[in-house]
Amino acid sequence: MHTHLAAESYTTPRLILTSPIPGSGKTTVLEHFERLVPNPVQLSSVSSSALIPRILAAQPSVLLIDEAEKALSPGKPGIGDVLSVLNSGYKIGGKRPTLVPSKDGGWESTNLSTFAPVAMAGNAPDLPEDTMQRSIVVTMFPASEGEVEESDWEVLDPEVLGLGADIAAWADSIRAEVRKTRPPVPKGCIGRVKERWLPLKRVAVFAGGDWSERVDRMIIANLDEMARDHDEGLSNMPIHVHLLRDLHGLFLAEDMAFLPTQDILSMLESRHPERWSASSAFGRTLTAQRMGKMLAKRFEIRSGKDATDRRGYHRGAFTRGWRAIGLDDVARPHLDVHPSELSTPSEPSEPTSHPAVTPHDQVLTGSSKKKLRDLKAIRRATAERRRRRS
Repeated sequence: MHTHLAAESYTTPRLILTSPIPGSGKTTVLEHFERLVPNPVQLSSVSSSALIPRILAAQPSVLLIDEAEKALSPGKPGIGDVLSVLNSGYKIGGKRPTLVPSKDGGWESTNLSTFAPVAMAGNAPDLPEDTMQRSIVVTMFPASEGEVEESDWEVLDPEVLGLGADIAAWADSIRAEVRKTRPPVPKGCIGRVKERWLPLKRVAVFAGGDWSERVDRMIIANLDEMARDHDEGLSNMPIHVHLLRDLHGLFLAEDMAFLPTQDILSMLESRHPERWSASSAFGRTLTAQRMGKMLAKRFEIRSGKDATDRRGYHRGAFTRGWRAIGLDDVARPHLDVHPSELSTPSEPSEPTSHPAVTPHDQVLTGSSKKKLRDLKAIRRATAERRRRRS
């Protein structure tokens, strides 16, 4: 149903039908889709990245790619460009420059749309992470004897084609309302995850019954699966995001407003050796300089000093970055002060002859003075807690 309303949904997730072994019914599902979706185009190979934009230029279509483990194999020449086209086409406005015949008999370049719903079927196709992030994956297994009925298209065709026509008419009747509807989704469904699931939630709302709740359950299951993959080290999360998540865990566990750099490095190495120790893929222990560069470059988070002149990181400096990746600093909601605004730059990779600028060197007025007073109070309380613990 979504394929009939893709243009009204802004994004269209890629559907991946995968199985560990052949004979699981993936091709049969694509055959059903061929009779239910608008303007289906069956592909068992994609000869060039220009093929898809040219197909879509003729008429908006739904792409059904079978044997994706072969058709989209990363080792085949030009497949990287094909996957780029499929990735760009998951959102309205996706285009690709393509050569088309000109009026004088030559060729001219024009931007052709790549936006289209896509279903891919294959035996565990080796697709890149950026494609998987745009995809909903359904894993299929062979049925036991008598579990499913054979799809005899000579018998089924009239009924299934009639169902496809009914779906198209229903979609036309709600098209304008779908475009204006943005139903709520479960907490944590943000960014690329939301772009995957919101189009289906929009359709589910109009389908009625318990369809909306079903989609919510699928979203929650998907979020749980992503969290488990992360915990088990199965996700391809960028290393700087891993760093921010691991720092979130440190600050929550220690319940401190400030952690010295050397303490952070020691705890990261002991708690997550697979990422931050000498045995990691990087081959070296995480250093203050490397951590500082990742935090400053990716999240504009810089180190500072506490009341005892120790170099480290203030918890309040991470709030914006944590929220950006879906984490909340719920344990210390009172830390609205952002010490990074008053702290010194992150530690340099080379010694400098210039003295560091401290908060006491700055000229502060009005609300800045209040922030500094609040910051000093936090630092005093932190120092006192550390003294008691000692």
